[in-house]
Amino acid sequence: MNHLNQLDGRHLDLLKESANIGASHAATSLSIMLKKPIDLCIPSVRLQSIAELIDGKAEQQVAASLIQVKGGIRGCFFVMFAIDQANMLIEELVPQGNICDDGIGSSAFYEVSNILCGSYLSALSSFLNVAFIQSPPVISVDMAGAILSEGLVELSLYDEFALLIDAVVFDRQKGHQLNGEFLFLPLPDSLDVIFERVEGKFSQ
Repeated sequence: MNHLNQLDGRHLDLLKESANIGASHAATSLSIMLKKPIDLCIPSVRLQSIAELIDGKAEQQVAASLIQVKGGIRGCFFVMFAIDQANMLIEELVPQGNICDDGIGSSAFYEVSNILCGSYLSALSSFLNVAFIQSPPVISVDMAGAILSEGLVELSLYDEFALLIDAVVFDRQKGHQLNGEFLFLPLPDSLDVIFERVEGKFSQ
């Protein structure tokens, strides 16, 4: 059984390549939704220990979406933005809306999260030639440490690390840059599939 910390620089570079393909698709979808040009890039894909993630972000207030991944690859996927950054995204769709209004603002963040996660997973599916599906997002607003502890406690029994994908959303009209994070933690049998398919890329 493989573990995430066995991924080396070559693996991470290929996963970053697929992430940027997904980011391009997400940027197109967001541009259509917001009716203006939006850029989205993935500056880095790296490993981070779950313990460090929880401790390092314990007090940071965030808006997060937890999405379960099933099918050929199984695991969980987080889309996470600081509260002020999430509200800037929401206000583009819903003027005066915010993540804490338990209504249309939360719905807007739900839709954006669905686009960001769906685009990445679609690109990863094509890259690995593995079919999988995603659950509807579950939205949480809390301290990051609490959200991550609850979401990762079961999966941390299988692996000590998560795949951390930095995401930068840029609004060309306003010059705003929003920094978010994606976290992906596959279950062990799914990680074996990822290793097998990525290693196959090296032999082509």
